[in-house]
Amino acid sequence: MPRRRFALAFVLVALPAPGRAQQRPAPRPMTFEDVVTLRTVSDPQPSPDGRWIAYVVAQADTVANEVTSAVWLVRADGTEPARRLTAGKKRDSAPRWSPDGTRLAFVSTREERPQLWVIDPRGGEAERLAETKTAVGAYQWAPDGTRIAFTAPRAPTADEERRQKQRDDAIVVDTAFPFPRLHVLDVATKRVRELPLGDVSAADPQWRPDGRLLAVVTTPTTRADDGSRSDIVLVSPDSGAAAPRALLTNPGPDAAPRWSPDGRTIAFLTRPVAGAIGASRLAVIDADGGAPRTLVEPRTWEPQAAQWAADGRTLVTAATTGTATTLFRVALAGGAPVSLAGDGASVLAGATVTKDGTRLVAVRSALDRAGDVAVLDLAAPRTATRTVTDHNPQLRDLALGRGEVVTWKGPGGRTIEGVLVRPRDIAAGTCVPTLVAVHGGPAGVWTQAFPGSWGNAAHVWAGRGWAVFMPNPRGSVGYGESFQLANVKDWGGGDYGDIQAGLDTLVARGIADPARVAQSGWSYGGYMTAWTVTQTTRFKAAMVGAGLTNMVSMYGTNDLQTTLENYFGGAPWDVPGAYEQRSAMTFIKQARTPTLILHGQQDLRVPIGQAQELYMGLRKNGVPSQLVFYPREPHGLGEPRHQLDKLKREYEWMAKYTLGPSAPVP
Repeated sequence: MPRRRFALAFVLVALPAPGRAQQRPAPRPMTFEDVVTLRTVSDPQPSPDGRWIAYVVAQADTVANEVTSAVWLVRADGTEPARRLTAGKKRDSAPRWSPDGTRLAFVSTREERPQLWVIDPRGGEAERLAETKTAVGAYQWAPDGTRIAFTAPRAPTADEERRQKQRDDAIVVDTAFPFPRLHVLDVATKRVRELPLGDVSAADPQWRPDGRLLAVVTTPTTRADDGSRSDIVLVSPDSGAAAPRALLTNPGPDAAPRWSPDGRTIAFLTRPVAGAIGASRLAVIDADGGAPRTLVEPRTWEPQAAQWAADGRTLVTAATTGTATTLFRVALAGGAPVSLAGDGASVLAGATVTKDGTRLVAVRSALDRAGDVAVLDLAAPRTATRTVTDHNPQLRDLALGRGEVVTWKGPGGRTIEGVLVRPRDIAAGTCVPTLVAVHGGPAGVWTQAFPGSWGNAAHVWAGRGWAVFMPNPRGSVGYGESFQLANVKDWGGGDYGDIQAGLDTLVARGIADPARVAQSGWSYGGYMTAWTVTQTTRFKAAMVGAGLTNMVSMYGTNDLQTTLENYFGGAPWDVPGAYEQRSAMTFIKQARTPTLILHGQQDLRVPIGQAQELYMGLRKNGVPSQLVFYPREPHGLGEPRHQLDKLKREYEWMAKYTLGPSAPVP
């Protein structure tokens, strides 16, 4: 063999002078690429002994144009760095500990359909628990760890599969619903058995502590409009047992059943009226039946799914209160809820109490910090909180905007609140271009969570010299049920006035430049933006995302008729003129604002006809406009390239018409 020749190269490296610390480079502005590639932390689950936390980390792969996720582990005391547990290249999610803590189940798409897998939390290869021909949904371990209850649609019959392959697949609307069925898996034998519930859609199975009964949430069909007609049903996991029994009768939704430690009482969320309108009540009921008893009325805040304390005498619930999250302890015996934690400046998601009830784990975020796993000591006098993960350290090298909560008076003197993010380094009294971002819902809310998603990239705008104003007008959640219902039969009325009054306040404070303002919104925010451009010419540019524009045609083509009936007082033919008078298309000839229209092409919540009507109306009236459809996308955007396109396209449109065609566009 020939002798190899080696060359030596010497490189001179400049070292810092002794005693002189190296300077970090100046922080750079955040970009839209930074937003799309942020790691998202969710679903923290403490181990039975409370020592470990399993959770999910998701991140966009812009090359493959998909979002992947994995299950991670971290010590609850934060003494060791977090480590990735699953190594799938697709989506691993929903980690759930076995009762003895020796196994961790999760749902994975590594073999296309979401299936149940299990892994040793100490490491090793994951094993599929069972193969179903349809996607696995919600699931829960039995208390003794021998079984798992889960939901999944029934497998297609041989005849159905044959017809699908032959494209003999005519669809008869409102028939043959793909009901998610309730199943029980024997972990040792991997045998799966369906429990008889009838033709209903099953969700959220919950085992009684003795493992002899399951509480499950059912809805009449899989239609979105029936989602607010849910019931709680009790069923035995044993074959040949008694027929399923409804826990109570209520026209509105009953959901989130949670058994007391002794199995005698069920806590749940309930509303008296069907339709996605109004706030939920936290109630309890005897598992053997009887009348429910309300523990928390949503006068000032709306409770979330409750968790029982180990003593069985109290419950813990989280709630959005204004723009933050507060934890409350609720006594079964009654009395006012007691605040456990909430600093008024952070948001907690996925809050879960440890088995012994001494700590709570959640994903905590703030305006200046992306979500990470946090542990709250419920036994401490002031509920001490520590963050135990750090999945987006790159944010420390970015120049983020300055966030704050602002308040003002809306029409009628009502106090309204919102969130403002503006450039950090700007002279006092300097007016800046301002984007008004309207949330969806209408029962949505802007909180002090980190604004880093395709729907809200406020820090990028702030880095380019803009203020982003996120108002919570009447109709928003987090301020009590009366506030949430204040826009019933008044879409585009008081809520529109609240938003305009908020912008007026920013102008008066010398923050917003009245000559350089724009507005955008998605879903109901899209409705409000379409409505706004037909009511005023104060905005230089607008973006309508998946917006409702003609309420009459919207009613006849979308999937939430009951919700619209509750807001408008009936169907269009029952309340003549009500829908027309609150439709942007009725006033389209008054529009003058250059408008960008973005819409998912497979949107069933707000069908694409709403975008087409607005686009045609603007074009025919000579208003600069652009309509963009995103293929394969439903009501939101899931593909990373679509998300990035939305963010960039929206900014470029706003900058062009608000700052002028000569303004630089990064």
